[in-house]
Amino acid sequence: MKILLVSWSILPNKGGSSIIVENLAKNFSDTEMIVLGSRQWMQHTPANRPKGIAKFLYFFSELYFFGRGYRYFIWFRKWRFQPLVKKIKQIISEEKITHVIGVYPNPFYCHAACIAARAMNIPFSSYFHNTYIENIAITDPKAPAIQAEIFENSQYIFVMSKGMQRFYEEKYQLKKFIPLVHTFDEFPDDSTLTGIPGEDKKHYKLVAIGNFNESNMDATRRLVEAIKNNPKYSLSLFTHVPKVLLRNRGLDVEAIDYQGFVSPDEVHEKLQDYDICVLTHGFTGGYGAVEYKTIFPTRTIPFLLAGKPIFAHSPSGSFLNDFILENKCAELVDKKDTQGIIEGLDKIANNEVYQKELVKASKKTAELFYGKKVVQKLKDTLSQTQKITNEIDL
Repeated sequence: MKILLVSWSILPNKGGSSIIVENLAKNFSDTEMIVLGSRQWMQHTPANRPKGIAKFLYFFSELYFFGRGYRYFIWFRKWRFQPLVKKIKQIISEEKITHVIGVYPNPFYCHAACIAARAMNIPFSSYFHNTYIENIAITDPKAPAIQAEIFENSQYIFVMSKGMQRFYEEKYQLKKFIPLVHTFDEFPDDSTLTGIPGEDKKHYKLVAIGNFNESNMDATRRLVEAIKNNPKYSLSLFTHVPKVLLRNRGLDVEAIDYQGFVSPDEVHEKLQDYDICVLTHGFTGGYGAVEYKTIFPTRTIPFLLAGKPIFAHSPSGSFLNDFILENKCAELVDKKDTQGIIEGLDKIANNEVYQKELVKASKKTAELFYGKKVVQKLKDTLSQTQKITNEIDL
């Protein structure tokens, strides 16, 4: 079996999907997986990767100025669609690919992978990190037809969580949705952990990481408003989102310690300088109710591995909340209540026993995302497809 994973977003492009793809690919050798992703104009330096993992290839499909302007160059992306399909076909042939997986978010690469695999008579599966047509931010009138084509041609439709699986099965009445969760490749050594903060400190340093946009901005704003005049708590933000954009999105940037971008390899070390990890998840915004219900933040995993207590501000009824409540791995505030946020933080800060319980639960929960276990399930699933294909060929 040899897999071609086609994803618009791969490192060094920033974002949650790039990290998901990277961590998954680390568990495959270059004889087992090829990854094809987008390259921007004038971007020639690939990510620095360890030897022996999946081979990464790049396709020039993006025009940006200073890293921005995605929506202004849709015409260019459309112009590059057929060359991308041709490139995928070429890789299938040259690398003797036996299964193609197309990744969403971003229908461009996923759809191209679907078309190319079908043309080459190769089994195809899709991998949805988020919902597509259910997201009200998606305005392309062709989106329903594209998703229908991808769903129809997918032998398996991998999704981010059991909650997302349940939602899709109920809506589409299909039995080919399979959870393929975020992964990490190794547990941090205990010697790298600086421990819990303990109770009754005068000041607790909070930390949040990742992309701050419509998926979580309302909850992040509320958290900042709750703590900004409270001397007991301060918040540091590690994100690739420029400070000016955070301000434009309504965040009081003067009330936070803005740290800018941190690479995935550095996150664990950075988290050791803080007392409590903060996970904010959108209640409302520009994505629509279904998207807020089904999103599972990528940054959850490094928090689970950090050896620090986790505080989550996330809406009732979301799959993230179900996950937290099931695993008891974070203190959860699920109401739009600034006083409730302070009370939740105080519950952690004032109770060392509770801190230890959260950290212990987080470590156990992290095992669900261990790359070798997750990837073995993926290989076993795709092997069934390969077996059926071989039987048909005979």
